[in-house]
Amino acid sequence: MRIGVNCFILQKSMGGLRQYFHRLFNELLDNDRQNIYVFFYFEHNIEEMGYLSNERWENDSILLKKQEEIIDHLDKIDLYFCPFGAIWPRPVPRPSVVTLVDIQEKYYPKFFTAQDIWNREYHFEASTKTADQVITISEFSKNSIVHHHRISRNKVRTIYLAADESFYHPLKSEEKINLELPERFIFYPANRWFHKNHDNLLKALLILKKEYKVPVNCVLTGFDYEKNGYPLHEKIKEYELENQIKVIGYVSGEEVKYIYKKAEMLCFPSLFEGFGMPLVEAMITGCPVVCSHVTSMPEVVGKAALLFNPVDPMDIANKIHTLWNNSDLRRQLVVLGKEQAKKFSVKKVAASHLEVFDHAVQSYNKSRFLFFKYLYEPLHTYKMFRKKKSLENI
Repeated sequence: MRIGVNCFILQKSMGGLRQYFHRLFNELLDNDRQNIYVFFYFEHNIEEMGYLSNERWENDSILLKKQEEIIDHLDKIDLYFCPFGAIWPRPVPRPSVVTLVDIQEKYYPKFFTAQDIWNREYHFEASTKTADQVITISEFSKNSIVHHHRISRNKVRTIYLAADESFYHPLKSEEKINLELPERFIFYPANRWFHKNHDNLLKALLILKKEYKVPVNCVLTGFDYEKNGYPLHEKIKEYELENQIKVIGYVSGEEVKYIYKKAEMLCFPSLFEGFGMPLVEAMITGCPVVCSHVTSMPEVVGKAALLFNPVDPMDIANKIHTLWNNSDLRRQLVVLGKEQAKKFSVKKVAASHLEVFDHAVQSYNKSRFLFFKYLYEPLHTYKMFRKKKSLENI
């Protein structure tokens, strides 16, 4: 089977979706000899495509200027896969699969611009309805998509993510890692999106400092955003936590493994996760976990973490303090975490995707394509007009 893959959205600052793309296709390109992968890629993600370790990706791939040109190459594929949330162009007269990791906008619309909300409302539900199969990354996300998009549960497949295989191997050389870390610290790897909830973590650290008299050090990694991002550096100064927080920014895979191994715990206060990859990375590397008790996170960690209410800084502080001062509990969570992490593997991810691709081909019905074609083409024209008018008023 020839599987076409739309890579348009792929970029370095994506976070979890970028990791998902690379881990999935590195595994498939290395081990799947039954299928051919036709990557539709673009000038802005040529560098990212270069991170695919197997050069097979170049054999049949097609460099395009815009997504609409994919329509001109459908004769080269048997199945169309869109791994980044939306099928575009749509619909296509081929079996199609889309990965939609979450629909956070239904829960926290305040974290999105008007443009983002419009795009998500326009693309996501139409894509899950048009697709022959939908992949998501947790039972929480599956339940959300089924409920809000009003589609059959049988159409949606939960495939848990997996950490990079390198996390299962020892560090290559600690001596080559040039990171000046505190002697004891907690770790939070996350881009500065508002749902990552850095503010309540800072407030919890302030409580620990002023009320518990325990100044806990914290290491933060991830991207800053000049627009629509949490103003981390300004808030650190406002809360007078400059001496306790080390902001590193983007780090390599080896560096993040090193930080996990040195940290007293991963503290993951996110308000919303479709999955939560750092939870798995921490469990693999033997870093105890304390995290939010909402969305997918309890599903991912099982019994291998202390849970807190992410909107209650006092609860966050209490759980950090408990784990910070209890070495026996940290060791217990490490053992439980390593066992829980066995549920997630790249091989399982790849094998499950192949099953979904086969199912999509078997269930494809051209009459469904014609139905959506006549439904969405007039709707597309209307919504483009509506978008132009609505954005003029923003």
